[in-house]
Amino acid sequence: MKTSLGVILISAAIMGIPALAQIPTNLNVKAATSKKIDLSWSGAAAGYTVQRRILGGNYSNLPTVTTATYSDTSIDPYTTYQYQVVANLASGPSQASNQVTVGPPPAGFTVAAPAPGAPGSDTTKKYGYDLNMVLDGNGDPAFAWIYYNPSGNDNAADSQLLFRSWNRAQYAWNPIVKIAVVGDAASYSRNTVSLAYDAGANTWAAASETGLGLNLKLFFSTDGGVTWAAKTTFQFGQSFAYGPSLAMASGNIYMAFVVDNQGVKYVTGRQSADPATWTTKAAPLAAGTDIAFSGLHPSLALDSSGAPGVAYWVPDTSDGYNRILLFWKPSGSATPVRVLDSQGQQSDEVAVKMVFAGLNPRILVYTARKDSDFGVGVHFVRSDNGGASWLQPVVIPPDGASSTDYPFDLAIDSQGRGAIGFGQNGGSGNTTCGQPKLARSDDLVKWTTCSAGPLDVTGNFTGYPGAIQLLFGGNDKLYYAWQEANATPNGIYLYREPPAGANNAPSISSVVNGATFQAGIVPGSWTTITGANLSDVSRIWGDPDFNRGNILPTNLSGTSVKINGLDAPVYYVSPTQINVQAPASISGNVSVVVTKNGASSSAATANAVAAAPGLFTYSLGGKTYPSALYNGTFTIVGDPALYGQAVKAKAGDIIQLYATGLAASPAGNIIQSAITFASPVTATLGTANLSVLGAALVAVGEFQINIQIPPLADGDYQLLIKVNGVSSQTGVIIPIGH
Repeated sequence: MKTSLGVILISAAIMGIPALAQIPTNLNVKAATSKKIDLSWSGAAAGYTVQRRILGGNYSNLPTVTTATYSDTSIDPYTTYQYQVVANLASGPSQASNQVTVGPPPAGFTVAAPAPGAPGSDTTKKYGYDLNMVLDGNGDPAFAWIYYNPSGNDNAADSQLLFRSWNRAQYAWNPIVKIAVVGDAASYSRNTVSLAYDAGANTWAAASETGLGLNLKLFFSTDGGVTWAAKTTFQFGQSFAYGPSLAMASGNIYMAFVVDNQGVKYVTGRQSADPATWTTKAAPLAAGTDIAFSGLHPSLALDSSGAPGVAYWVPDTSDGYNRILLFWKPSGSATPVRVLDSQGQQSDEVAVKMVFAGLNPRILVYTARKDSDFGVGVHFVRSDNGGASWLQPVVIPPDGASSTDYPFDLAIDSQGRGAIGFGQNGGSGNTTCGQPKLARSDDLVKWTTCSAGPLDVTGNFTGYPGAIQLLFGGNDKLYYAWQEANATPNGIYLYREPPAGANNAPSISSVVNGATFQAGIVPGSWTTITGANLSDVSRIWGDPDFNRGNILPTNLSGTSVKINGLDAPVYYVSPTQINVQAPASISGNVSVVVTKNGASSSAATANAVAAAPGLFTYSLGGKTYPSALYNGTFTIVGDPALYGQAVKAKAGDIIQLYATGLAASPAGNIIQSAITFASPVTATLGTANLSVLGAALVAVGEFQINIQIPPLADGDYQLLIKVNGVSSQTGVIIPIGH
């Protein structure tokens, strides 16, 4: 929080952020898969009703149970659900338990792995190189990537291979796992990392270049990616090995990579077997080709029968400027098939990505050809007979006048429709869409290029990321991941296309006072909005959000709020709660609209009042204390038995209380100096009247009230403040001790 007075304005406790919230019945998700969600909670009632809703929808009752557990098997694997539980009492349903959220990653744009360190620093911009994405057994995305030179000392020997996966039960990303230190293994121009998952064997594999490419290392995990062990190293004397492409299925592993001056190698075997027993083949050449140059990396994929195919570039021996792309089925004895060439236009970098639609391969390449407007670009080519012959390549159109570039990726859904993500140069500046680029096609002939979201969201993203990955989920909705070095924070970003029929717009449940959580908001004071789908992330504002001088930010990670059509400064966002400063010029019944990534909620109504004093508080041990400090110190008022650094009050102590809603106050800007509050403030502790030594607006939406403690016996006393006849919330106590 920016404040010239150095006051800790609004902590998580002060703003009611869920970290200190009490969970009366401890509802939790014991386990969650794409087929079943297991719930448990605490309680001793004779019966319970579990209530479920689709995120952003309304609750409905599931069957009644007599135990404090429930397993929900009537779920859609691509839908996010929220649950709560009520006890069935003689007097009727009890108050609902805490709410839990379960399901795949949020729809829209999220930060899957924020880069550590200061945003915009050299090290954070190199976090997420060579990103590779696959789906786990639930159909949720997981990633492996390179963190280049995390120490920032210009010695890439400490570069790391990292892994992250999604946890449905926690509705959060699992902790990032360091697979290994792999040294200088990052590249803009080729794949240095490949990730694979075998659902049948519950085994992850990650292949990575190491050092300067003298070898490739293969790592396995059999505990869901929590721990990893080196499986084998591929080394070929002093020849460089690079560009791994990996797949696994039915207990088998398949891998292709390039070895300098030896061409493409293909390796396969049983995952459980000693790698020394695995089979290695050299990819064959077609007539008129050579192994002297084998492209930046091959691309290996499995068709619907589980048979592998490999696509790779080779030089044309009759034309030193021509490159030829080959397709090969390594499980048989067939010779490779020529797919296309660079028409004598390419002499350096060429890239390839292949996927299968059933038994038919589809290939994306980056190469120069005479059919490209700028002489270089991204092309798509397909075979409809298993790779025996190939149709004419299609040039993927840019957004505006520019060239299309690697990094890129290709995905095909179950209906044969295509999606291509790619980098794009700046060109003439006549682009109409955001970044990174996304081309889609229903027939694989006509492609339309734009971006994954509206310009007001994607316009701040980088157009030339260090890595791009695409996958279609089992519901034919797209996952698009990339390495982001422009937006804040830097790191790995993910777009999940909303499921069909999903309500991706925010949904508002309540708009209340930011301290009391009761009706009545005051101009210039803090306001809490609760609901569903309010944000894709949970965070407070930070220094990078203050990019307009003293003006407070009105958009955090794609979430903004308007109250009566006026922008409300946003302090905290989460999927279920937002804290904003109410605009200064509101009164009476006002409309509140939350917008997330371009989608807006229905308008909710709140009542703007002249005063609704609310003490900022924190809760421990079932009691609520004021977020108060002893005068001139950072010592917290409270019970040291519950929080060791807190101190009970005694007679004569001067205590600084912090509150909002005492009266209308300025909004939208940082408070540069304290503003004296003229209206009289009274305070009581139990039945004793307190001396109010002064009150002032000291920071954004926050009043400081200094009180002095009178002589009182030891015990807990209820604290109330009152302005113009309006009292603060009840239940706030100050403990007295000697």
